[in-house]
Amino acid sequence: MQATETMNAPPSVDAVAQPTSAEARLQRNLKIVVFGLALLMFAGLAAIAGRIIYLASGASTQPAAPSLATRPEQMLSLPPGAAVRSVSLSGNRLAVHYEAGGADGIAILDLETGQTITSVGIQRVPME
Repeated sequence: MQATETMNAPPSVDAVAQPTSAEARLQRNLKIVVFGLALLMFAGLAAIAGRIIYLASGASTQPAAPSLATRPEQMLSLPPGAAVRSVSLSGNRLAVHYEAGGADGIAILDLETGQTITSVGIQRVPME
């Protein structure tokens, strides 16, 4: 019975063969590659974290919201009988699309100064 137990027993530490020089070189190279990739991964994560912190701490690139406290009332001159079709706001500019007497136009108002910047007439051309 004792003979079968020794035959099925795992090999002892002394009986494990030492790696050859080629295997040892391969293991060393693999360790270097794994260490290098781990270093690159942590450097990339640090770069991403640094970029997020840099962008979060910087000034806002969006224009400030218009301050209506300085000019609470704004006036826009439109042609007589004009009906507003749509309004669009971008920064401190307000674009008003209107229709007056069958003709369309767009008026752009500066909300900071209250002045009309420009009026654009829209001419409809019949399809041929």
